[in-house]
Amino acid sequence: MFTGLVEQVGQLTSSRTTPYGRELVIRAALSSELSVGQSIAVNGVCLSLTDHSPDSFTVLAVPETLSKTTLAELLPDTPVNLERALLANSRLDGHLVQGHIDTVCTITRASIQEDKRIYEFLIPDEYFGLVVPRGSIALDGISLTIADLNESYISVAIIPQTYQHTNVSTWQPGMRCNVEFDILAQYVARQMAVQSKT
Repeated sequence: MFTGLVEQVGQLTSSRTTPYGRELVIRAALSSELSVGQSIAVNGVCLSLTDHSPDSFTVLAVPETLSKTTLAELLPDTPVNLERALLANSRLDGHLVQGHIDTVCTITRASIQEDKRIYEFLIPDEYFGLVVPRGSIALDGISLTIADLNESYISVAIIPQTYQHTNVSTWQPGMRCNVEFDILAQYVARQMAVQSKT
Protein backbone atom coordinates (compact mmCIF):
# COMPACT_ATOMS: atom_id res chain seq x y z
CA MET A 1 0.00 0.00 0.00
CA PHE A 2 1.23 3.50 -0.87
CA THR A 3 0.11 7.12 -0.41
CA GLY A 4 0.93 8.71 -3.76
CA LEU A 5 3.54 10.98 -2.21
CA VAL A 6 6.66 10.57 -4.32
CA GLU A 7 9.75 10.12 -2.15
CA GLN A 8 12.33 10.52 -4.84
CA VAL A 9 12.79 10.70 -8.60
CA GLY A 10 15.09 7.95 -9.83
CA GLN A 11 16.58 7.43 -13.26
CA LEU A 12 16.11 4.36 -15.42
CA THR A 13 19.58 3.21 -16.42
CA SER A 14 18.66 0.08 -18.39
CA SER A 15 15.68 -1.94 -19.52
CA ARG A 16 15.94 -5.40 -21.03
CA THR A 17 13.60 -8.21 -21.96
CA THR A 18 14.00 -11.51 -20.12
CA PRO A 19 12.07 -14.81 -20.35
CA TYR A 20 10.00 -13.59 -17.38
CA GLY A 21 9.22 -10.04 -18.48
CA ARG A 22 11.17 -6.79 -18.50
CA GLU A 23 14.00 -6.08 -16.09
CA LEU A 24 14.42 -2.45 -15.08
CA VAL A 25 17.52 -1.06 -13.39
CA ILE A 26 16.95 2.25 -11.64
CA ARG A 27 19.52 4.57 -10.13
CA ALA A 28 18.33 6.23 -6.91
CA ALA A 29 19.87 7.47 -3.69
CA LEU A 30 17.32 5.54 -1.62
CA SER A 31 18.60 2.25 -3.08
CA SER A 32 20.98 1.86 -0.12
CA GLU A 33 17.94 1.65 2.17
CA LEU A 34 16.18 -1.07 0.17
CA SER A 35 16.31 -4.86 0.34
CA VAL A 36 15.54 -7.69 -2.08
CA GLY A 37 11.86 -8.63 -2.03
CA GLN A 38 10.75 -5.21 -0.85
CA SER A 39 7.89 -3.48 -2.67
CA ILE A 40 8.40 -0.14 -4.38
CA ALA A 41 6.15 1.91 -6.62
CA VAL A 42 7.79 2.90 -9.90
CA ASN A 43 5.64 5.49 -11.70
CA GLY A 44 2.78 4.16 -9.61
CA VAL A 45 3.36 0.48 -10.39
CA CYS A 46 3.97 -1.80 -7.41
CA LEU A 47 7.05 -3.92 -8.13
CA SER A 48 9.37 -6.14 -6.06
CA LEU A 49 13.12 -5.71 -5.85
CA THR A 50 15.12 -8.56 -7.34
CA ASP A 51 18.55 -6.99 -6.74
CA HIS A 52 20.12 -3.79 -5.44
CA SER A 53 23.39 -2.00 -4.82
CA PRO A 54 24.20 1.17 -2.86
CA ASP A 55 23.18 3.38 -5.79
CA SER A 56 20.74 1.36 -7.92
CA PHE A 57 18.13 -1.40 -7.75
CA THR A 58 16.51 -3.89 -10.11
CA VAL A 59 12.83 -4.77 -10.50
CA LEU A 60 11.03 -7.16 -12.85
CA ALA A 61 7.79 -6.26 -14.64
CA VAL A 62 5.91 -9.36 -15.81
CA PRO A 63 4.00 -9.41 -19.14
CA GLU A 64 0.63 -8.70 -17.45
CA THR A 65 2.09 -5.58 -15.84
CA LEU A 66 3.72 -4.46 -19.08
CA SER A 67 0.43 -4.79 -20.96
CA LYS A 68 -1.39 -2.43 -18.55
CA THR A 69 1.25 0.22 -17.87
CA THR A 70 3.79 2.45 -19.58
CA LEU A 71 6.81 0.57 -18.20
CA ALA A 72 7.60 -1.07 -21.55
CA GLU A 73 7.75 2.39 -23.15
CA LEU A 74 10.38 3.81 -20.80
CA LEU A 75 13.76 4.60 -22.33
CA PRO A 76 17.13 4.75 -20.54
CA ASP A 77 17.71 8.03 -18.66
CA THR A 78 13.96 8.50 -18.16
CA PRO A 79 13.11 9.94 -14.70
CA VAL A 80 10.71 7.77 -12.70
CA ASN A 81 8.69 8.48 -9.56
CA LEU A 82 9.58 6.27 -6.59
CA GLU A 83 7.73 5.54 -3.36
CA ARG A 84 8.38 2.84 -0.80
CA ALA A 85 5.46 0.98 0.77
CA LEU A 86 3.54 2.72 3.54
CA LEU A 87 4.48 1.87 7.12
CA ALA A 88 1.58 1.05 9.45
CA ASN A 89 2.49 3.97 11.75
CA SER A 90 2.94 6.55 8.96
CA ARG A 91 0.75 9.57 8.25
CA LEU A 92 -1.52 9.15 5.25
CA ASP A 93 -0.84 12.52 3.63
CA GLY A 94 -1.95 11.55 0.11
CA HIS A 95 -4.61 8.88 -0.37
CA LEU A 96 -4.64 5.08 -0.33
CA VAL A 97 -2.86 3.84 -3.45
CA GLN A 98 -2.38 0.14 -4.14
CA GLY A 99 0.12 0.33 -6.97
CA HIS A 100 -2.27 -1.64 -9.19
CA ILE A 101 -2.67 0.31 -12.42
CA ASP A 102 -6.17 0.44 -13.89
CA THR A 103 -5.39 1.94 -17.26
CA VAL A 104 -3.09 4.28 -19.16
CA CYS A 105 -4.28 7.76 -20.15
CA THR A 106 -2.95 10.33 -22.61
CA ILE A 107 -2.11 13.92 -21.75
CA THR A 108 -4.16 16.03 -24.16
CA ARG A 109 -3.28 19.53 -23.03
CA ALA A 110 -0.89 21.40 -20.74
CA SER A 111 -1.18 25.05 -19.70
CA ILE A 112 -0.04 27.47 -17.01
CA GLN A 113 -2.53 29.39 -14.89
CA GLU A 114 -1.10 31.76 -12.27
CA ASP A 115 1.26 29.63 -10.15
CA LYS A 116 -0.15 26.26 -11.25
CA ARG A 117 0.30 24.01 -14.25
CA ILE A 118 -2.89 22.42 -15.55
CA TYR A 119 -2.80 19.05 -17.33
CA GLU A 120 -5.77 17.52 -19.09
CA PHE A 121 -6.17 13.75 -19.56
CA LEU A 122 -8.48 11.68 -21.72
CA ILE A 123 -10.17 9.01 -19.58
CA PRO A 124 -11.60 5.92 -21.32
CA ASP A 125 -15.40 5.88 -21.13
CA GLU A 126 -15.53 2.68 -19.06
CA TYR A 127 -13.62 4.40 -16.23
CA PHE A 128 -15.30 7.80 -16.25
CA GLY A 129 -17.74 6.77 -13.52
CA LEU A 130 -14.77 6.46 -11.13
CA VAL A 131 -13.84 10.15 -11.19
CA VAL A 132 -15.54 13.05 -9.39
CA PRO A 133 -14.61 16.73 -9.05
CA ARG A 134 -12.11 17.19 -6.22
CA GLY A 135 -11.77 13.43 -5.88
CA SER A 136 -8.45 11.60 -5.68
CA ILE A 137 -6.54 9.99 -8.52
CA ALA A 138 -3.00 8.65 -8.86
CA LEU A 139 -1.14 9.61 -12.06
CA ASP A 140 2.30 8.01 -12.48
CA GLY A 141 2.07 7.27 -8.77
CA ILE A 142 1.37 10.90 -7.74
CA SER A 143 -1.63 11.48 -5.51
CA LEU A 144 -3.56 14.32 -7.16
CA THR A 145 -6.94 16.01 -6.85
CA ILE A 146 -9.21 16.15 -9.87
CA ALA A 147 -9.70 19.86 -10.52
CA ASP A 148 -12.36 19.52 -13.19
CA LEU A 149 -14.02 17.00 -15.48
CA ASN A 150 -15.81 17.47 -18.76
CA GLU A 151 -17.19 14.73 -20.99
CA SER A 152 -14.30 12.22 -21.20
CA TYR A 153 -11.60 14.54 -19.84
CA ILE A 154 -10.26 15.34 -16.42
CA SER A 155 -7.80 18.04 -15.41
CA VAL A 156 -5.39 18.27 -12.49
CA ALA A 157 -3.54 21.27 -11.12
CA ILE A 158 0.15 20.82 -10.35
CA ILE A 159 1.70 23.09 -7.72
CA PRO A 160 5.41 24.06 -7.95
CA GLN A 161 6.44 21.60 -5.19
CA THR A 162 4.98 18.64 -7.12
CA TYR A 163 6.38 19.89 -10.43
CA GLN A 164 9.89 20.18 -9.01
CA HIS A 165 9.99 16.88 -7.09
CA THR A 166 8.33 14.41 -9.48
CA ASN A 167 8.54 13.48 -13.15
CA VAL A 168 5.76 15.96 -13.98
CA SER A 169 8.48 18.25 -15.33
CA THR A 170 8.75 15.83 -18.28
CA TRP A 171 5.00 15.65 -19.02
CA GLN A 172 3.97 16.84 -22.48
CA PRO A 173 0.79 16.51 -24.56
CA GLY A 174 0.75 13.12 -26.25
CA MET A 175 2.59 11.37 -23.41
CA ARG A 176 0.87 8.55 -21.53
CA CYS A 177 0.64 8.13 -17.76
CA ASN A 178 -0.21 5.23 -15.51
CA VAL A 179 -3.58 5.74 -13.81
CA GLU A 180 -4.97 4.23 -10.62
CA PHE A 181 -8.45 5.34 -9.65
CA ASP A 182 -9.49 5.82 -6.03
CA ILE A 183 -10.04 2.38 -4.48
CA LEU A 184 -13.12 3.63 -2.60
CA ALA A 185 -14.73 4.68 -5.89
CA GLN A 186 -13.91 1.27 -7.34
CA TYR A 187 -15.60 -0.57 -4.45
CA VAL A 188 -18.71 1.61 -4.72
CA ALA A 189 -18.92 1.04 -8.48
CA ARG A 190 -18.50 -2.70 -7.98
CA GLN A 191 -21.24 -2.89 -5.36
CA MET A 192 -23.61 -0.90 -7.54
CA ALA A 193 -22.91 -3.20 -10.49
CA VAL A 194 -23.59 -6.30 -8.36
CA GLN A 195 -26.81 -4.86 -6.93
CA SER A 196 -28.10 -3.92 -10.38
CA LYS A 197 -27.98 -7.60 -11.34
CA THR A 198 -30.10 -8.77 -8.38
